[in-house]
Amino acid sequence: MRFSYKARTKEGKVRKGIIEAVSRKSALDLLEKYGLYTTSLKQISREKIWEKKISWQRISLKDIVIFTRQMAIMLKAAISPVEALKAQVIQIENNDFREKVLKMGEMIERGRTLSQAFSMFPEIFDSFSISILRSGEVSGRMAESLNYLSNHLERRYKLNQKIRNALTYPIFVIFVFIAVSLLVSFFIIPNLTQLFENFQDKLPWSTQIIISGSDFIKKGGWLILVGFLTILSLFFLTIKKSLAFKKIYDREILKIPFFGDLTKKIYLSRFSENFSVLLSAGLPITQALTITQEIIGNLTYKEILKETQEEVLRGQNINSVFVNYPQEIPPFVTQLIATGEKTGTLDQVLMEVVKFYEDEVERATTNLSAIIEPSLLLFLGLGIGVLAIAIFIPLFKIGLGSMEGF
Repeated sequence: MRFSYKARTKEGKVRKGIIEAVSRKSALDLLEKYGLYTTSLKQISREKIWEKKISWQRISLKDIVIFTRQMAIMLKAAISPVEALKAQVIQIENNDFREKVLKMGEMIERGRTLSQAFSMFPEIFDSFSISILRSGEVSGRMAESLNYLSNHLERRYKLNQKIRNALTYPIFVIFVFIAVSLLVSFFIIPNLTQLFENFQDKLPWSTQIIISGSDFIKKGGWLILVGFLTILSLFFLTIKKSLAFKKIYDREILKIPFFGDLTKKIYLSRFSENFSVLLSAGLPITQALTITQEIIGNLTYKEILKETQEEVLRGQNINSVFVNYPQEIPPFVTQLIATGEKTGTLDQVLMEVVKFYEDEVERATTNLSAIIEPSLLLFLGLGIGVLAIAIFIPLFKIGLGSMEGF
């Protein structure tokens, strides 16, 4: 049975969500057990499609980072997984995430392990995270494993934020330019068109283009543009799912000047960190390679890691494969890995690679912003300049003509 509930914490904070239980009393007991005092509980009978709850709250990477970090701290303090989850339920504000944590706690109370409970929600915890947890359960170092995982997620979150911050300003400038263009096309140009009809000389080509563009957009051309962009987006989303297209795309993107180099650094940082964390958690090299190739996100690197795994199974070293791909894996990375394999400190060496590439990505994104921002401002200035000239030259000539008439 499913129940929709409203509850309060001891601090008086309101919590809402949906809970599954065998009866109304079980639902009330479960919520109270997790520190939620119910103010309203309604059974959800057969939900129709239009009655289903649409959640606009997305479980963000930041939510998962906070959750895993707090779990690591509490388990390190010898708090049981169930009690740790109870404490989390009270604090989590995201309704969807809270429901999932409630289900995790319920599964653990029924005898499931923490990794088994987490694995029920692959949209939150990927195979990498589950492998880290299983390793901690086998070795008896769950708190350390969760600490490895939370550190990994924090680094991934920071990297994502750096890239997002580098793209925020350019996207904003482009949005402003499009908004200004539409505003001019719908409201300014149509009012000036009648005035330009009295212009005896031939209108400048720039003015003619802007008037034609404004007419096109105002007479429904914007719908054609929106339709074209929608079809184009759907086309790329469709072919993106094609393995053949993804293989070509993942290979060619690494060859684009500047962007290709930045992409390589991001993937190498991702590989080094994932592989290092898995090794530190006690997983065998072959298993760590299997998991890493599944979450690397690029088919070119996935194929390299797959070949590496096969060679390691035959008794070869990782660097003996990496050395054959100098374009995808720089020689210094291969040399560091060779050193790590010889000294038995591969996980530590890989974290040095991570730190190096994190600094490189930060510099690259900073440089990218430094290049894009003035370029976009120049583009925006030229666009507005052309627009102003196209409008004011005819107005200026009309004004001169009026003055000569006096």
